[in-house]
Amino acid sequence: MLFARLYDRLIFTLAVLGAASLAFMALAIALDVVLRNTGFRPFQATSAIVEYLLLFATMAGSPWLVRIGGHIAIVSFVERLPGGLRRLIGQLVVVLSIVALGLLAWRAGAVGWQTIGTTDMRSINIPGWVLYSMLSVGFGLMTTEFLRLLLRGEIYDVGDEAGH
Repeated sequence: MLFARLYDRLIFTLAVLGAASLAFMALAIALDVVLRNTGFRPFQATSAIVEYLLLFATMAGSPWLVRIGGHIAIVSFVERLPGGLRRLIGQLVVVLSIVALGLLAWRAGAVGWQTIGTTDMRSINIPGWVLYSMLSVGFGLMTTEFLRLLLRGEIYDVGDEAGH
């Protein structure tokens, strides 16, 4: 199915872009430190760009982490439960994740809509909606990934070493 392949490519591409932005941030911070310590004037926008890229990297990589089961799971209590109950709790957690992330995506989108026309003034001016659009898209894609897990029955079982 074409839509599924395009969606899969989107999730992978965002993960790659998130990783690349982390590499860029490391280089930008290192360059900033070198410039400061050698008496040169560093780029004024480095800290503002790094702040936005931190959010971008998190939101871009998180849907892929959900897909591969790399998201955070607290297993100390649940791993001691019998298999059937463990699976039921896994499904409940996925449903709660879908609801919470869906609400966060909607709320970030609503706030972003309200900030159209505003500017986040730091060392550089960035449109106010950019921050909230990254949040809305990231949370929305994480919602989709958890929904996909639920519909496929691929609930993460904390007692299963394979992960699915």
